[in-house]
Amino acid sequence: MGRAIGGALVGYIVMACVTFAALTLAWVLLGADRAFMPGVFDVSLTWIMVTIIVGIVAALAGGRVARMIAKDTAGPRLLAALILIIGVASALHIINADPVSPAREGALPMFEAISQTRMRLWAMLLNTIVGAASALVGGRAMASASAPRGPI
Repeated sequence: MGRAIGGALVGYIVMACVTFAALTLAWVLLGADRAFMPGVFDVSLTWIMVTIIVGIVAALAGGRVARMIAKDTAGPRLLAALILIIGVASALHIINADPVSPAREGALPMFEAISQTRMRLWAMLLNTIVGAASALVGGRAMASASAPRGPI
């Protein structure tokens, strides 16, 4: 069980690193005007699509690492559970947030913009479900890649 927990935690760290690097690059390429809706901190549909793609890639990598460390599917399953728990907690935060988005004026540094970002509830839930499923798929891909192959 210790290997599974360690695998899930390291898998989550891998996910966080991949997500941070990819979304930083996306921010540089898109900028605030395409990442947010005009004049507010609500994310654009473009940004939502980017986060879904990045989330899939990050969760696949995290699931693969969790499987490598755990040596079985318990690591990716725990990682998927962790993704679901954190995603539901984030969704609850969105539900309890002020419904009025603050006005956005001029250029902002990335970290200041991130602190005020407002994700849509449906996007957060979709990212959570897709992320958990992708972690499981990443763990299974590792299993099939390491499975012994018979003669062709």
